Amino acid sequence: MIKTILKIIAKVICGIIGSVVGLFLLAWIGLAIGKNFIYSDYYKVQSKEAKNAGLNQGFVPQGCTYNEDDDYFVTAGYMANESVSRIYKIDNNSKKETYYTLKSNGEDFYGHTGGIQYAKGYFYLANEGDGIYKFPASSLSDNPSVEIGAAIKVNNHSSFVFAEGDYLYVGEFNDDNKYACSNDFSYNGKTHKAIVTKYNLNNLNKPVQIYSIGNQIQGFAITPKGKIVLSRSYGMVDSNFYVFEPKDVIDTNMKLDGAKVYFLDRDNCSKNLKAPAMSEDMDVKGDKVIYLSESACNKYILGKFFGDFHIYGLKLD
Repeated sequence: MIKTILKIIAKVICGIIGSVVGLFLLAWIGLAIGKNFIYSDYYKVQSKEAKNAGLNQGFVPQGCTYNEDDDYFVTAGYMANESVSRIYKIDNNSKKETYYTLKSNGEDFYGHTGGIQYAKGYFYLANEGDGIYKFPASSLSDNPSVEIGAAIKVNNHSSFVFAEGDYLYVGEFNDDNKYACSNDFSYNGKTHKAIVTKYNLNNLNKPVQIYSIGNQIQGFAITPKGKIVLSRSYGMVDSNFYVFEPKDVIDTNMKLDGAKVYFLDRDNCSKNLKAPAMSEDMDVKGDKVIYLSESACNKYILGKFFGDFHIYGLKLD
C-alpha cells in the first residue's frame, strides 16, 4: 500500500516537473519566434560583431568599445558576487577572450564600472560617483590585472562614455529615485536632470559642450554622419535607441560650467528604434553603432531567451 502511494506521488511530481519544463520550452520557443515580429525594425539593422564575454562567469557587462588600431573589443562591468571588477578583451580575428582584474593605485578595484571607450592609445572607464579612469591600452598585456590609476573627477555621475575625434563625452544615468541627478534643465515645459558633457581629450576639467538628456539613458554615441544616438533601458522593459538629426538638437541659450547647453528631447527625435531589454553603453565601429546588453548574464537570465550573447552593431545612418 505504501509503495503504491509513493508511486502515485512520484508520478504526480514527475507530471508537475514535466509540465513546468514543457511550459518553459514553449515560452522559450514563443519568445525566440516572437522577438522577430516584436522587434522587426531592430533586427533589420542589427548585426553580430563579437561574443559578449563572461556572461556565465558572474560578470555583468555594462559597456563596450572597439580598438580600431589593434582590432579588438573590450567590455567593462562588475561582478555579481561583488568580487574584483573586470574588463574583457575579445580579439576580432582569433576570437580569443582574456579577462583582466582591475587595480586602482595598487589596490583591488570593486567599482560598479559603467561604459568604456578607446581613444588614441588610451581607455577611458566610467565609474559612477568616482569619475573617469584613464589608462593606456598597452596595459592589456600578459599580466592578469590592469592598473587603472586614480579617478579624474568630471561634472556629472559618469555612467557612460564615448569618444569622437579629439573629444570625450561623459554622461550620467537618472531615474529620479535610487540614481538621482541634479543637473536640471527645462525647455518647453519639460525638465531633464541628467547631462552628457563634452570634453577635450587633453583636458577633462573644462567642459566644451553640454547635452541635457532624459531619464534612464545608458549610452551616448555619434554616428559617422553626425547623428546623435541615445541608448535607453531600465529593468525588463523594452530598450530604445533614440536617433537625433542635427536639426533635432535644441539650443537652450543656457550655460553650465561655462559651456553651452543643448536639449535632446526624445519626443522630438527623428527615429525611435525599439529593442530587447537592457541595452547599455555604446561605441562606433566603421559605419555602425555597437553596444551590448546585460540581460543574458546569469544575474538576469532574461536575455538568454532572446539569444543576447553578442556585441551588436546597428546601422543607423
